[in-house]
Amino acid sequence: MIFTYEQISKLNDTELIVYNYIIKNINQVLKMNIRELASESHVSTATITRFCHKLDCDGFVEFKIELKRFNEVNKMPEIDDEITMLNQFFEYSKGKEFHDNIEQAVNYIVDSNFIVCLGIGQSGIMAKYAARFFSNMGYYSQYIDDPFYPAPTDRFEKCLLVAFSNSGETKEVIDQLRLYRGVQSRIISIVNDTNSTIGRMSDLTIPYFIKKLILPNTKNISSQVPVVYIIERIGRKLQAIKNKEIE
Repeated sequence: MIFTYEQISKLNDTELIVYNYIIKNINQVLKMNIRELASESHVSTATITRFCHKLDCDGFVEFKIELKRFNEVNKMPEIDDEITMLNQFFEYSKGKEFHDNIEQAVNYIVDSNFIVCLGIGQSGIMAKYAARFFSNMGYYSQYIDDPFYPAPTDRFEKCLLVAFSNSGETKEVIDQLRLYRGVQSRIISIVNDTNSTIGRMSDLTIPYFIKKLILPNTKNISSQVPVVYIIERIGRKLQAIKNKEIE
């Protein structure tokens, strides 16, 4: 993976000039040699070489290979392609595996005394929406989008954590899961990949298998339509239980 947070944080001011130029001119840079890039970004070829090394590339040639791969992975999909991805998810949602996961999530929520929805960034917005939606169904929930928020103490019996993460590898969320494990909480994760760290740490994982879209400036624009659908599908089941209790 190129242009990770850890890599960018190692760049000095001059190397950041190179980074900013590349991000704004990826297609042109792919056609340049090292001298042309040095000239256009107003730095030395030595600076370009150091820049490549800090991005874990042996030299400029390898960097261009990685840059091309990065550019292809992060291209905006055509609208029809995105609709196809969503249609595939909705086909999957008709199957037994998805149905059983929703039923198990509902059982965990009904059996819990305290519900926390956790996420960061875009996933934090989904966590907030889930907490409000479950609360609307009569199952009071709180949301946390602060990765350093203290975990509940042993006084909270039958605590349920619902974790949201597109990558399933968000370090701060993983740290929170460890804390909740320490107070014997159940964990549901709604993630893109069941084999992710967060997925494997959970009692129940509900995956949605949507292609990740990360812009060159590391902003996640992956579709959240499947996540909203999962939240609302769970909510509808909870409402059905409430309706039976009233009858």
